[in-house]
Amino acid sequence: MSYDTRAILAQYEAASPPEGGVPDWLRRSWSDPEGFATALAPSHVGRGAPFKSRAGQHHDFFHDLIGRHASTDRLALRTYERARGWQTLSYRQLHEQAARRATAWAQQGVKPGAKVCLVLHPGPELLVSLGAALGLGACISLLPPVGRRFVARRLTALAPAHVAAEPHQAPLLGPFAKCLLPTHAPSTPALASHTYKPGETVGLLFSPLASPSATPVPLKAGDAWLGALVDGLLTFGLAPGEHLAAPGFHPLQHLPALLFATLLRGATFLHLEPADVEASPSLLNEYPVRALGVTPALRDALLRGRTVLKNVGHWFRNPEGPLDWEAWRTWVKQCGLASVPCSNVLVDAAAGGAVLCSQRRVGAVHSEAPPAPGRRWALWDFTQSGQETAGDTGLFTLLPAEGRAPGHVILSRVRNQYQYGGTREARREGRVYPAAEVTEALREEPGPPVATSVLPVPTGLAGEHRHVLLVFTEGRTPGAEASPAELRRRLELQLGAEFLPDRFECFPLHPRRKEGQLDEAWCQSQYLTGSLQHKATDPLFQSLTALRSHVFQAPAGAGPGVTEPRK
Repeated sequence: MSYDTRAILAQYEAASPPEGGVPDWLRRSWSDPEGFATALAPSHVGRGAPFKSRAGQHHDFFHDLIGRHASTDRLALRTYERARGWQTLSYRQLHEQAARRATAWAQQGVKPGAKVCLVLHPGPELLVSLGAALGLGACISLLPPVGRRFVARRLTALAPAHVAAEPHQAPLLGPFAKCLLPTHAPSTPALASHTYKPGETVGLLFSPLASPSATPVPLKAGDAWLGALVDGLLTFGLAPGEHLAAPGFHPLQHLPALLFATLLRGATFLHLEPADVEASPSLLNEYPVRALGVTPALRDALLRGRTVLKNVGHWFRNPEGPLDWEAWRTWVKQCGLASVPCSNVLVDAAAGGAVLCSQRRVGAVHSEAPPAPGRRWALWDFTQSGQETAGDTGLFTLLPAEGRAPGHVILSRVRNQYQYGGTREARREGRVYPAAEVTEALREEPGPPVATSVLPVPTGLAGEHRHVLLVFTEGRTPGAEASPAELRRRLELQLGAEFLPDRFECFPLHPRRKEGQLDEAWCQSQYLTGSLQHKATDPLFQSLTALRSHVFQAPAGAGPGVTEPRK
């Protein structure tokens, strides 16, 4: 199949999608990813150094993402630190430091195919370690160092041969501390970068879109390459030297895909922590940003600060976030973005990059989100049996489905247009909320065990849920060990602040159990019907609860098979 790449680029640049739905070239690209990538590559390279990679044949990530830009003065990373201000890392510095680190790691036994987990926050150390691992042909995993239990569970699932982390993070690694690689090791660079085959696994990633979220998902080199190629040129429309920023976009969902797309174009990834933007929204105006990812939290922070964005060339939102039409339209008007193109972009790094992507439109917030160019896909029925839906609404599923996370996004096809319809199950901004991990962290040591259940409650906005933590003190007067402040502290220590529930509800009651396990369905139905609140304030039921605690002499919980007494 032939593609008129000039016309495709002109269409994206003009931010004027064709009438009548998706264009013909986009439909053809879904069944011909390799041909589409081959046609797009010359436009991607332009007059710069050529790729070593060939779509469908082989991929040299270290050369194409880093090495071919090393002779330029462009920046690979710009990041902000409150103590030191803006910090930068050039492609030349990245190439030298990554080559040195790769040489030192090779001496430590890192070989092609070895599992290397990068337990690092986004920043220069992550970028250098990522480059070193790709240069050696490793199978990479990314893991933010947030909570002890969070890191331990995922390291156990990965079983990496090597771990890269800051020295002070070693206590988080537990038994994997012995696998710690040096991050500052003097060495003379001697790196012959590795070439991956398209079907070779370049990463094992934890997609927060998958369920359970602690199960690693393999990323194939061919998918990573295609995603970086399409996203850098079309999805984000980057040119060499331009900035991409997405403050608050979940790192496990979006990295390393956003980094790959940025580096392949020779552009600059601008990293800002949401807390820094909240404290000083003007940071977004200090450098021109070609593509800005905007979360609902960033939108609200900019609204509060009455910030006008002067240097944004294109902004995008994740369609999985709750769609508050009024808030988005107010934000567009207040920030002066009415004439700036916007788009919906759903990225899954475990699939290689953007999987749903609308073409850019000037000033128009919308719910359209067709499958990204070059992606094979199908609409499955809601039983997830592998059968395509009989109608035009179903679960969006990437093909081949083997080895991928099951589809969860509902996509509707209406007159050749594709509308994002939400997720099949309750999610938190599209991501899985690990309720089992939360309740387990509070049930087990350290700290006194607490009987808890997590309940998702819709708010009324499309796609938005609040997660309520139901806490049962089992006949005791709620004390410090079951106070919201203490439970919040324990969860943040074990899992990280991301997994804190939106609301805590404490009840001095015994929950119903089945075979020794909490009856989640009973807990949730009792809360939603108001029965828990009634029982907690009813004198007769309070007396029955106290009597039960006295009879069993087990304030921490009843034995297997004992159920909540009925009124």
